[in-house]
Amino acid sequence: MLELLNLIRLRVILKSDLRYLMKWFNDPEVTQYLRIFFPSMEVFEEKWINDLATIKRETDVVFMIEVRVGKRWVPIGTCGLHRINWHERDADLGMAIGEKKFWSNGYGTQAAKLLVDYAFLQLNMHRVSSSAYGFNTRSIKMQERVGMKREGVVRKAIYCNGKYHDRVLSGILREEWEEMRK
Repeated sequence: MLELLNLIRLRVILKSDLRYLMKWFNDPEVTQYLRIFFPSMEVFEEKWINDLATIKRETDVVFMIEVRVGKRWVPIGTCGLHRINWHERDADLGMAIGEKKFWSNGYGTQAAKLLVDYAFLQLNMHRVSSSAYGFNTRSIKMQERVGMKREGVVRKAIYCNGKYHDRVLSGILREEWEEMRK
């Protein structure tokens, strides 16, 4: 479990989290920022959780994001490192804050910082990248706050809400991350 100042933590995803995943990944307001195009069914989300422990274990590390509310820990979203390339020491960071009342409060940035630290300190990654839809300004700002540099734009690569949008690519190298930590 990864924790920051006893306010936010990342933990493994459990089968009991299925109800949160179903709620979040069937909310069009949430999924408009994700690569989720079809309604989510319980059987698919359950399979995804099982796959995290088996098939995807070598290429994906996914966590539940929780924040402290009073004395309780409340799940607000998921984040992970995807498409991990162990030879190149590269991974893609992905995140979804599913609880909308927690949007724009810095929780995504804090979770991303924990995840980037984990990538470099525990997994010995050389590079962590991320992409965001051009209209997802919260995600683009989060990438900048964790030290990612804009690496490019893939023009009109995303179809969402009836039109095409740019995909913004960002990344951080281990030496940039180390410099930020000084």
